[in-house]
Amino acid sequence: MWIPAAVLLLVGLARSESPPDATLERFLNETSQQLAVIYDQAVLAQLLNELRGPNDLVALLEIEVTDDKLMKYVRTLTTRKAKFKRLGLGDARQRRLLDKIPQLGYEALSGRDLKLVYALASSMSDNYHNVKLCAYKQPGNCTLRLIPEVQSIVQGSRDLEEIEYYWFEWRSRTGLATRSQFVDFMDLYKKTAQLNGYPRAEDYWFRSLELAGREAMTLLDRIMHGLRPLFLQFHAHVRGSLRKMHGEHLVPRNRPYPQHLAEVFIGNAFRRVQAEWYVDLPSPEIGLANITQELHRRGLSTTQRVFWNVAEYFRALGFPQLENSLWTYAQKVSSDDDDRCWHKAWRYYALPRTNFTYCPLNDEERFFNMFEAQSDLQYYRAAAVQPTLLQEEPFPNFSDAIGKCFSMAASSPRFLRKLGILRENKWKELPARLNRLYIQGLRVVFLLPVFYVLDRYRVEVLAGHIKADDNEAYWRFTEHYTGAAAPTKRTNEQFDVPAKLLMEVDDQYASNFLSIVLQFQLLKHFCTKTGQFEMGNPRKPLDLCDLSDQRGIGEVLKQAMSLGSSVHYREVLKVLLGEPEISVDGLLAYFQPLHDWLQHQNQENNLEVGWT
Repeated sequence: MWIPAAVLLLVGLARSESPPDATLERFLNETSQQLAVIYDQAVLAQLLNELRGPNDLVALLEIEVTDDKLMKYVRTLTTRKAKFKRLGLGDARQRRLLDKIPQLGYEALSGRDLKLVYALASSMSDNYHNVKLCAYKQPGNCTLRLIPEVQSIVQGSRDLEEIEYYWFEWRSRTGLATRSQFVDFMDLYKKTAQLNGYPRAEDYWFRSLELAGREAMTLLDRIMHGLRPLFLQFHAHVRGSLRKMHGEHLVPRNRPYPQHLAEVFIGNAFRRVQAEWYVDLPSPEIGLANITQELHRRGLSTTQRVFWNVAEYFRALGFPQLENSLWTYAQKVSSDDDDRCWHKAWRYYALPRTNFTYCPLNDEERFFNMFEAQSDLQYYRAAAVQPTLLQEEPFPNFSDAIGKCFSMAASSPRFLRKLGILRENKWKELPARLNRLYIQGLRVVFLLPVFYVLDRYRVEVLAGHIKADDNEAYWRFTEHYTGAAAPTKRTNEQFDVPAKLLMEVDDQYASNFLSIVLQFQLLKHFCTKTGQFEMGNPRKPLDLCDLSDQRGIGEVLKQAMSLGSSVHYREVLKVLLGEPEISVDGLLAYFQPLHDWLQHQNQENNLEVGWT
């Protein structure tokens, strides 16, 4: 029967304006209270794990117990949740709360399949994190971990055969060794999606973004398209540098560069960076500022002092002042590896408190990380006005984008000069800025295409467009989007995908991808609003923007943070940015001086752009 559009519109309006339901309200309140208690137990277990180290059996057992308790409780909610949704009861707020009740996930599988999916995920994770490689030309010594032993070897090696050996050895031990497990896991993931009410598995993949699979991929594709001109120029320059180092026979013109050589070159940017590692740094004679050394000179070398300096930074933005007791009860993390130790804020749901853990402040990474940790702290406190079900961020790593926006603003030469960390004017001049942008670009511009490929490949598998172990398809994506090729042609007899999964096999990268892009978009917006950035004005570039003491920013941030996940991320972005979608424009504006320099250098040195 045909129904006029006007009638359908009225029905839709009536539904959206339906009154709250008392029975549903009682169910939601009870659910929020119970989940708050279980979530707090989980937070305390994770905190214990953080303080005692990753191998503490008591902490690990506590995590397992609370996970089991949560899953059992979610099972009891599932039938009632489905009934309320089927009846269409409640107002818009109640329906939002109902949608945010945790799903069963893998627990929807049958007992046999459930055991299998956890066993597969655990096996692949253990293989990735704990696999030991045999040393080059020492087949009897098979005790090397990828990080730190193998990573340290290849980054310090000038033996190309050694570097290539470890590239193949890692893929053999992590990729090919888990091929059948990866295939079985992806089949079970498709089944999990269907049992959770998602006819298309790719929609389930992007559920944390609240976007359908096609919509999410369209967004990622649009960002990749916008990034492409900058990436191509940067890729051409890095390929030229690799050619200088290794010769044209290994790095031929107009071809993707060899992945194993590029990984070493780009990977240096994630270490304690030294200017001499780079063949074509924009201004090698100026080098890079030693911020770690200057922090110690300035006396900002104790975590407590930095904590209160950063607390004052956020207070001057318009956030509430932190209470003294927060530091009094803050706990130091006991870590054997300071490089993996980070400051963290801990949010509770039933308990009216937040916790803070910290690391030794021995370098600039930990200094800038303090801005991220305190941004999270402010986020948790602002979102506490929401019920438990709506306190999470709009999508995973959303709050991380805000924190990194401020750590990026704090790394501005203008702010560091204000702190007395950078004393010379040269660090604000273009040559020194280009060096800094070059290293930042290696960390960001080359990472986004890798994240994109890893999600694109798995989405294509879930959609049924390619087989789960189609290694040739994986390399087609890798070559097209990252401009990297294997040392020798890889076929479907090999399998390389698991070797690149930095996270767990079922973790999607899209939220990390979007978070990285969003941090630059936020910086551009706030710096434009405060008059510190003007497009096309070389006197007001984005990379020099200093957001300290910009009090108006805090009110907007608190308003957006307080929304939690009560609305879709696009609604939160409207509050934060005045626009509903994530855009690559901020990232492009930030790296514009570097883009201009790369373009000029590539033309001057006759470096080919792109590949065939």
